Amino acid sequence: MKLLCADCRKEAAMGTLGRCGACDGILRPEYPDEVVAVLATVAPGPGIDRYRPLFPVTAPLPFLGEGDTPLLPSARLGRTLGLERLLFKNEGLNPSGAFKDRAGATMVALALDAGAKGLVTVSSGNTATAAATYCAAAGLRCLILLEPGNPPAKLRQALAMGAKVLPVEGVYAHGPDGTRDIIFGVAEGLGYYPAFVWAPVNPYILEGIKSVSYEIAARLPGAPDVLVCPVGGGDMLTAQWRGYLELQRAGVIDRLPRMVGVQSVAAPPLLEAFRNGDARVTPLPYARSRISGINVPFTGEHALAAVRASGGVVAGIADEDAFEIQRRLGAEEGIWVEPASAAPVAALPGLLAEGHIGSHETVVCLLSGAGFKDALLAADMADAVSARPPLPFDVEAVVSAALA
Repeated sequence: MKLLCADCRKEAAMGTLGRCGACDGILRPEYPDEVVAVLATVAPGPGIDRYRPLFPVTAPLPFLGEGDTPLLPSARLGRTLGLERLLFKNEGLNPSGAFKDRAGATMVALALDAGAKGLVTVSSGNTATAAATYCAAAGLRCLILLEPGNPPAKLRQALAMGAKVLPVEGVYAHGPDGTRDIIFGVAEGLGYYPAFVWAPVNPYILEGIKSVSYEIAARLPGAPDVLVCPVGGGDMLTAQWRGYLELQRAGVIDRLPRMVGVQSVAAPPLLEAFRNGDARVTPLPYARSRISGINVPFTGEHALAAVRASGGVVAGIADEDAFEIQRRLGAEEGIWVEPASAAPVAALPGLLAEGHIGSHETVVCLLSGAGFKDALLAADMADAVSARPPLPFDVEAVVSAALA
């Protein structure tokens, strides 16, 4: 295993954090062919520790039921949208309710390898709950620096798992360098591991997330034609691309998917960089989306490179469209997701209309987290029901109300 810069290919010592010291590129672990070849022999099963040869850790990853989330064919939405084969990878069924549990298990193993007393991370919500959950399982302390104003359900989860949660004003607004500096400074002061789930700060944690691609390829089998992901910092999309490249090297798949990243037009750093043909993603001075999971003003250029290398695109959606698809996924598919999960599905009509995907192609949308994570839609509907006067105990009255 080596740690190489994605741009200049200069090697760094394993354990190095941050960017490449030579060119400021993003560092990434790379594995010899004989290690990648294990993908051809790994049997399906619970947990992601079975892929540990392809993770940059030696400590076993704690298992709480993460991984092997279902890959579900669309029952109705696909046909309505004009897609013959639409599938949902439902990451909301991980233990804490999001794909970040794969990162949580990995960051805990990294902290144990480093001999740290605990870990510290900055989070908009799902990283906080995953970090707290897996720290509790491993007996590590957990400190969360939380962006104020995030969904209460995510805060409650982190607190229930024993994490210390400190709201920090503008923890993302100071830009990626500011976020990096506060994490590294706090980690050094406490003897904690800096576990920010963003490759330009910590190049190792996203390696656990790539296990999603292994599972999709095992279930289909093979790669989908198109993989559609919500994008905040960009690690989920990048991790999937790395996983498919490894699967191809191992001979498990014979072709690669096109990667489609989806952002809110109210927080579009990757979208703007892609449309402008930029080599790097410039941090924005704002992030105004109401979709908490992807409301960040910066995205790594690793996601931009993955989209371009795969022949994919970046799509923008309105917040309201994601909220409507969140409702429809529940009502028409029986899948309750948070708004960030609905973003990839909300992008499908535009992708079809612009010819970026074809009606006959196999399209997988990655549903990143469960509905209870950000339940404003459900809360509003429940409040409306609770505000109604109760019906009389009468069959005709109930039937009449049901038909209204």
